[in-house]
Amino acid sequence: MHRLVIKKLGPIEQCEMECSQFMTLTGFQASGKSTIAKAIYYFRTIKDDIVNLARRQAYNMVPVSGLETELDVVYGTSLRKGLENYLREKFLRTFGSSWGMSKEMCIEYYFTSTCSVKVSLKEDARFSSPNYIWVTLSEDLLIFLREKNNYLTVTRLEVSEEEVKKLKTELCEIFDDNCSVVYIPAGRSMITLLSEQFSYIYATMDDVQKRSLDYCTRDYLERILKIKSEFTEGLQGLTAYYRGKTILPPKLVQQALELIEKILRGTYRYSNGEEQIVLKNGKYVKINFSSSGQQECVWILNLLFYYLLQQNPILFIIEEPESHLFPESQKYITELIVLVSNWKHSVVLTTHSPYVLGTLNNLLYAHTIPEKYSKMADQIIPMSIWLDDRSFDSWFVKNGTAENCMDAEVHMIQNERIDEISKVINMEFDELLNLQETDEEGVDL
Repeated sequence: MHRLVIKKLGPIEQCEMECSQFMTLTGFQASGKSTIAKAIYYFRTIKDDIVNLARRQAYNMVPVSGLETELDVVYGTSLRKGLENYLREKFLRTFGSSWGMSKEMCIEYYFTSTCSVKVSLKEDARFSSPNYIWVTLSEDLLIFLREKNNYLTVTRLEVSEEEVKKLKTELCEIFDDNCSVVYIPAGRSMITLLSEQFSYIYATMDDVQKRSLDYCTRDYLERILKIKSEFTEGLQGLTAYYRGKTILPPKLVQQALELIEKILRGTYRYSNGEEQIVLKNGKYVKINFSSSGQQECVWILNLLFYYLLQQNPILFIIEEPESHLFPESQKYITELIVLVSNWKHSVVLTTHSPYVLGTLNNLLYAHTIPEKYSKMADQIIPMSIWLDDRSFDSWFVKNGTAENCMDAEVHMIQNERIDEISKVINMEFDELLNLQETDEEGVDL
C-alpha cells in the first residue's frame, strides 16, 4: 500500500499515513487537509510528468541511447535531470515559495518498498535560494530513468504512440499505480460564475500569469476547458455516445444520472458556448445565474460521470464536495462519489460535513450486513453504493498531525469525529436549560 510522510509543511508538523483506495480527511479550517491532498496529487502525477518529459526529450534532443553527457547534467536534458528540475518547479507551483519554510521540511511518498520519491530542503552555495529544493529518487526509479533515457523515437514528426503506451504500462508497474489523477479544488463557484468569460480570460493570459496559478487549480481549469465541448448534448447525449463502448450496467448508469438530477435539480448542457442547467420542464438557466450550490457541484458531477463512462482508472481528489449544498444533496453527492469509486476508481475526499461522514458510515455499515439480510438491505441502500471498509480509511487532521479515526471494532468512522461541535452546542443548551429550570424552582442564583 502507498504511504505518505509529511514533516513541517504548511500547518502539518508531522504525519504519516497509508493511502487507501478511498480516504477522507476531516478537521478544522487551516488544519492541513488541503496540504495532504496536494501532496498526494504532487506524487501521484509523477508518472504523467515522466511521460511528458520523455515526449519533450524525443522532440528536442538528438537521441543518444543510454548516454548521459555533461551538458545533460547541467541543463537537465537527461530524463533524470529533467524530472528532478521539473519536480522542483512543480513543488513551488503546488505549495508556494520555499523561502519561508522550515529547513526540516520534508515530504516523501512510498509507492512500493523499492520505489519512492522524497522532497526536502537544503542549503547550497551554488544556488541563490537559502532553501534549495532537493529531490531524492529511489535507486529503482533512477535505474528505470537511465534505461528510458531517449527511449521514445520520433517518426514522421510524431512520437511513436506504441512506445508511449509501453512506457505508461511500465510506469504503472514500477509505481504500483494505474490511476490518472483528477483534482477538484475548493472555491469552484467563482470559476463557474465566470463561465462565459473564462475561456477568453485564460487564453489571453501569458505563461507568467498562468504559472501564478497553483498547479492543482490550473490542472482543473484546463481539464474543464478541454472536455466541456463533449457535453453539447448533455449527460444523456454523453451516455448515448458511450453506449456499447463501456462494460457498465445500464442500471448503474441510470442510477448515477438520477443522483445527479437530484443534486443539481436538473441536468448539465454546454450549448452554443453557454453552460446551462436544463430543468425538468425543458427550460434552462445559464450556469452563472444558477444557485451557488449548483455552481459549486456541477463540475464535480460532470467529471465523476464523464470518467465513470470512460472506465479508465482515476484518482479523484475532491475538496469539500458539500459546499453550499442542502444536507439532502450532501447525502446524494456522497453516494454518487461512492458509486463511482466502486468501479475501479480511487478517492481522496476533504470535508467538514457531518452529513458526508454520516452517509459514509451508513454505506460502510450496509457492507457488513449478513448475507441473509442483503436483499432487504439492498432495498434500503442499493448494494452498488455499499462501501468496503477494507479499502477505506478516515483521518482527522488537527494540531499539526493526522490521526486515523476509524473504529477498529465496528469498522466505521468514530462517532465523536463526525460532529464534535454538536457536543459543545448541546452542552451549552443543557446549561441554559438548567438555568431556566433552577430559576423556576425559586433557587436564588
